[in-house]
Amino acid sequence: MNTLAMLTAALAAMTPPERDAAELMILTNTIGQIESGGDYKAVGDKGAAVGAWQMHIAAWLMANKWRDDNKLPKIKRSLWQVPDNQRAIAFAYVNWCREQLLKQGVLKPTAEQIYLCFAMGPTGFKDIDCDKNRAPAFKRDAADRVASVYYSLIK
Repeated sequence: MNTLAMLTAALAAMTPPERDAAELMILTNTIGQIESGGDYKAVGDKGAAVGAWQMHIAAWLMANKWRDDNKLPKIKRSLWQVPDNQRAIAFAYVNWCREQLLKQGVLKPTAEQIYLCFAMGPTGFKDIDCDKNRAPAFKRDAADRVASVYYSLIK
């Protein structure tokens, strides 16, 4: 059985809450691949964005708030070079972004919407009325690539 078939079988066997968490982790990993090719040592935006997920300080802080709200330990940004820390913070931020979209009235946030919230911040995404077509072209392109990979994995 190939890896994709194994993933499909594993997802099918999960309870709905387990599947939701697994799909958010798959989305998180997909975002890391699109943002940096999964390069844990990546540094962008003149040093402001770090790691595979190109996390800025504001995103790291919001991810830590989500972790604290969910009774998980905070992770210091000074420890960003540890791959497990990056993954944990990115997963928390993806969850936080999804929650922000739900609070804004987006009933079932798509992978594209969650990615754009992740990449633009919730305020930036809200400023374009959560409309992918109003996002800058390079962000729309990245959102489309995230969605293509993500939906191929969870089908």
